Amino acid sequence: MKSVILSLVSFFLVISTKAQSVSTDNHRNFPLMISIEFHSLSLPFKNKKLFSNIGIGIGTEVSHSGNRDWVQQFKISWYGNKRVGGGLLVHSQAVWRPGLFSDAFGEVKLGVGYLFAKRPVDSFKPTSDGWTNVGKKGKGMFVIPTGIGFGYDTFDESLYVSPYANYQFILAMNYNTSVTVVPFTLLELGSRIHFED
Repeated sequence: MKSVILSLVSFFLVISTKAQSVSTDNHRNFPLMISIEFHSLSLPFKNKKLFSNIGIGIGTEVSHSGNRDWVQQFKISWYGNKRVGGGLLVHSQAVWRPGLFSDAFGEVKLGVGYLFAKRPVDSFKPTSDGWTNVGKKGKGMFVIPTGIGFGYDTFDESLYVSPYANYQFILAMNYNTSVTVVPFTLLELGSRIHFED
C-alpha cells in the first residue's frame, strides 16, 4: 500500500512541475493543488464540527477547452478519523468554473473515484469456532464525489496562486452488507499554484 501511495504522489508531483500552457484567459494546465481537508461521516451540511478529522490532499488539473471554465481535476487525499477510521481517496472530477465577479469564481464538481477506508478498531468475523479477529484491515470502495466551491484567481507572469474552498459530498458504495451506500463529506481549503512557463 505504501508503494502505491508513493507512486501516486510522485506522479502528481511530476506532472505538476511540467511546462504549462497559457490560454487566452491565462489558464495554465497542471498546477500543483495542495489542500487541507476535514472529513465527516454525515449528510451534507449536517456536521456540527466542520474543522475536525484533518487530512491533506494533492492534485492537479487540465483544461478541457483551453480555458479555465471547464477543467478535469485529478487528486489524491488522505484523512484521519478516530471514530470511523482514516482513508485514502483517489478521484477525478469534471469541474465547471463560472466567473462570479472580478477575479472570483464558483465551482461545481462531479466525478468518480476509489476510497480505501481503514477500520478504527479491530474487527471480528463469525467462524465455526466462534469469533475471529481480522484486525484493522480496511476495504476499497467505489465513490461518487460531487462538490461546490469558490475561489480567487489572478494572473502573474511568473508564479501565481489561486486559493479556493470546496465542500464535497461523497457517496461510498458497497460499505457493508447491511448499509450498502454511505455518505460522507470533505471540507477542502487549499490553493492551486501555477508555475512560470
